[in-house]
Amino acid sequence: MKKTLSLAFAAMLLVAAAAVAADHEKEGKIVRLDPDARVMVVQGKKGDQWDLYWTETTKFQGGLTATELRPGDKVEFNFIERDGRIWATKIDREKKAD
Repeated sequence: MKKTLSLAFAAMLLVAAAAVAADHEKEGKIVRLDPDARVMVVQGKKGDQWDLYWTETTKFQGGLTATELRPGDKVEFNFIERDGRIWATKIDREKKAD
């Protein structure tokens, strides 16, 4: 009985940990971009803005590179929050700026 309860508790902890560690997803339009600082400001549909940072481990979809991004591009991104910042784990350009 104790072994079954311990296994059930361990399974619940794993599910909870996976939910906390999961990426979040948002989309918006790039307002500002600073490739040297590896940060872009992205504005969502409701006018909210996020400072989105990236690292060498960030995955740019479809062969995209950070230097190809421009203000006005519509992007979709997955992120995690760490150290008070929003860190991109994946960036996908949905539409190029006009």
